[in-house]
Amino acid sequence: MDAVSNALLAGTSATDAAASAAAAGKANQSLTQDQFLKLFVAQLQHQDPLSPLEPDQLTAQLAQFASLEQLTGVNTRLDQLTGVSQNSVLSLIGKQVRFSGGQISVASGTASTVGYHLDAAATAVTATVRASDGSPVRVVELGPQQAGDRTFQFDGKDKAGRTLPDGTYEVDISASAGSGSPPVTPDLVTQGTVDGVDFSVEPPVLLVGTLRIPLNQVHDVHQASSSSGS
Repeated sequence: MDAVSNALLAGTSATDAAASAAAAGKANQSLTQDQFLKLFVAQLQHQDPLSPLEPDQLTAQLAQFASLEQLTGVNTRLDQLTGVSQNSVLSLIGKQVRFSGGQISVASGTASTVGYHLDAAATAVTATVRASDGSPVRVVELGPQQAGDRTFQFDGKDKAGRTLPDGTYEVDISASAGSGSPPVTPDLVTQGTVDGVDFSVEPPVLLVGTLRIPLNQVHDVHQASSSSGS
């Protein structure tokens, strides 16, 4: 009877230890790796000798422990990668980037550069600058151009020669081959200098003047340098 009583007392102690550990885990809203290991060892030490832990139960708990350890390692590595990623994005500040689209930023009369490619020679190329509401503020005749990569550098002025207010504008390029051929509108790539980075959204966006550029729209990055249109 003494042996049975001692076993029952040991089982009760194990239950109390498990309950205490569970309560502590609930208070912390999570069970750490160290807490799990202590709970597991205590369970082995105080298990009922008349009803020991079954092998399948032991295997299941060991599997839980292994999974917890793996997840801890994964989280640590993800935190490290996040730090590296943020540092890499921050290093873009002050660099020039080229990104998809014809949006340009105008600040103090200085505008972003727009690039485009002509598959064939054009007898007339026209650049139209539009305000945020779509209304044209300037039409610039660029004249005939040969096939190849071209750029348009807007001077930041309206048709009356007045400096446009700071803000975001849209550029459309139209190229005509003449002889009744319909005009083509090549894809545009804008170039500007990165002023900052916004990490409050995912993925982070680059701040280029008044523009917000998602990282997946960036074509390439290079050292800042002055450029002129043609």
